Amino acid sequence: MSLEPGLADGEYTYFGRFFDRLLESRGYNQSTFAAECRRRGFKVGRPGTQRDIGQRSVSDWMRGYAACPREVPTYADAILVLSEEEWSEFGVAYAYGQTVPEEDFKDLLGFRKFYRARLSEKESDGSEERAKKG
Repeated sequence: MSLEPGLADGEYTYFGRFFDRLLESRGYNQSTFAAECRRRGFKVGRPGTQRDIGQRSVSDWMRGYAACPREVPTYADAILVLSEEEWSEFGVAYAYGQTVPEEDFKDLLGFRKFYRARLSEKESDGSEERAKKG
């Protein structure tokens, strides 16, 4: 089995680490989450080729061996009853963190904070207005 592009070592991706912490906080693990999906009739795949969610699939998503299906965020919300903040964090992890190791993703989040602070500084000192006029 090969890794998705961008993930070198098979450890948890940022998405995987976030999902693991979320599962653990609710008393679930990969196996019990997959079992709850099956119990509720949650399946993944295209119509006509849908399949049950197994523990191996959950593990593969968390390690970046396979892309997490688009249905999973909704399933996770239904099973884990996510708060608004958790839902937002899950969305960011799902959208951007599936092929990025947690350490690298934290660097990206740090860069975003730094960049936003720099933009705020420019807005407050008026340099953005001067740049538009220049």
